[in-house]
Amino acid sequence: MLGKCRWLAGEETGAVAPIVALSLVGLIAAGGIAFDYARMATLDTELQSAADQAALAAASQLDGEAGACGRAVAAAREVIQNETRLANDGGGLPVTIAETGVCDADGSGITDDTASSIRFFADKAATTPAETVAEARFVEIVVGARRANFALTPIVGAITSGDLPAKARAGLGTALCKVPPLMICPPTGAAIDWDAIRGAGIRAVSQTGNNWSPGNFGYIGPQDAGSTQKGLAFENPVFQCQQIEGSQSVSTGSPTPAITAINTRFDIYDISSGAGVTLAPCLGSACPPAQNVTKDLVRSSGAKQCGFKANHTTNLNNEGWHLIGTAANRFSPRAKLAGDTAMTRIDANNVIDAMGLPRDNCHYTSYNSACPGTNPRFGDGKWARGDYFNKYHASRIPANASTMTRYETYRWEIDNNFIPGDTSGTDRQFGTPQCNATVPDPSRDRRVVQVAVGSNCSALKGASTPVKIGKWVNMFLVEPGVAPPGRGNGDGGNEIYLEVIGTVDPGGAAAQVVRRDMPYLVR
Repeated sequence: MLGKCRWLAGEETGAVAPIVALSLVGLIAAGGIAFDYARMATLDTELQSAADQAALAAASQLDGEAGACGRAVAAAREVIQNETRLANDGGGLPVTIAETGVCDADGSGITDDTASSIRFFADKAATTPAETVAEARFVEIVVGARRANFALTPIVGAITSGDLPAKARAGLGTALCKVPPLMICPPTGAAIDWDAIRGAGIRAVSQTGNNWSPGNFGYIGPQDAGSTQKGLAFENPVFQCQQIEGSQSVSTGSPTPAITAINTRFDIYDISSGAGVTLAPCLGSACPPAQNVTKDLVRSSGAKQCGFKANHTTNLNNEGWHLIGTAANRFSPRAKLAGDTAMTRIDANNVIDAMGLPRDNCHYTSYNSACPGTNPRFGDGKWARGDYFNKYHASRIPANASTMTRYETYRWEIDNNFIPGDTSGTDRQFGTPQCNATVPDPSRDRRVVQVAVGSNCSALKGASTPVKIGKWVNMFLVEPGVAPPGRGNGDGGNEIYLEVIGTVDPGGAAAQVVRRDMPYLVR
């Protein structure tokens, strides 16, 4: 008996059993934590996915029109078809959005409620609550919180995941397509009311150095020389889209390619044919001229060329668009007199063989009058109405001719079939296209362009600093560019002359561009 006791005391075959028994608690706890953590993480993913989808759906309705917030709330609720398979808090399967008080009864305004599960903001950072539908650019959605009651983790002391919230914020990103990639620096660094200077002329000069100044123009977006020319010339450029908000790259370059491209809108084609020539398709139907191309350039009726030629030639095979041969017979304002009115004829000798819609009077050096403000590139909208109407419309001068802008005059000529044009003579002026018979889309006026206005031009350094777009402005192309040294009398041949029509909701009411809206998640 004593021997058996000694044997039993020395026996070691069951020594690990206590260790295994003790470790089982830890193993079960670890497995429980892993299982329940995975359950909680998946529940969080389910809720966040629902919030993301609801925010994107709501953001798609933020068009600034009446009832936008009501439509956004309805879209958010309609899209929530998600179910949560991991919540076991007794709330069932559906993911929900709590009741909100964000919309006024008529759906046209917004009541900011910090306790609401749907809120609208004017800024991406959600620091400024929107007060009107026009300000509502971003929407934030909070879905109903859910909870997972743990199955195994109670072994280590935890009972539930707690309420898991999910929040998402989205906005509506907008790009303009088929829009010329032009950007211009405003006359001052401060904000300007472009609608208040409607009709003012702008000598837009290409930016070629490191520092930008008022009146400089450049090209926005990821442009190269070829795509820039296509964007300025083609009626339907491929993939020519520009964001309307935020910062964008800006490039500079020689004004000549831009002027060549824009001149196609005036029926001037300084383009060669052949493979690899960027604007070669313009010799076909890619770059139709405007309906009214009245300009101060003339061309022989039998001319074979459609580009710009400095002088008239006797060889019609080499003849192209050119300035009238006798300089004295071109429009040239005499010095300003105290008694001048809007309709006073101010040409130096009242003999004009060919005249386009002219620049602001103060942009002609012969007028000897400074433009208002601190930057001479921006005019005052006072142009030679008397000379223009007396030359082309003397027997039908409209009652409001003294206040009509150049763009209004141009449209009046189109709408009433009053487009100027010579019927005889060697050097003839043509207001209707002669070099390209392609009929442009009438809803997209080829002499109207939407121009981006930079709001941080003073901070730009060449092409290395992104430009911030503050406004989009409709502008009228007043005249074609001519090769340096230009027309003289204020025109050096390196600029684009524009007239302000007014600010525009980018793409909103402008048929000449296509607007694309895409909701995107902010967070």
